[in-house]
Amino acid sequence: MKHLRSKDVESYEASAFGFKGSEKWTLKLLSDNSILNELGPGGYTPQEHEHPDSIERGVVLSGKGIIAHGGNQIEIQPNDFFEIADGNHQYVNTGKEPLVFICFRFPR
Repeated sequence: MKHLRSKDVESYEASAFGFKGSEKWTLKLLSDNSILNELGPGGYTPQEHEHPDSIERGVVLSGKGIIAHGGNQIEIQPNDFFEIADGNHQYVNTGKEPLVFICFRFPR
């Protein structure tokens, strides 16, 4: 069993992991396949990132934004669940508060 309090987990700027094309993005690594993401107002992840060997599932904890995927823009808000099985995608904070979401990656 693993138990963490997210407030106690160290936060990293995405640039520390070599992510380019992102803005105002911080990460908390909860486990090997679980990441707490926070995008500040106006923040976004790289436009063209994908996880070819995994399926990404997540839940929005707070804030609002969009997921750009396959030419679509899906609005997201607290308590929304999402699953991205393939293709490039991007998260964008469209609100005035931080967009906070957890992503879980599962091998294909």
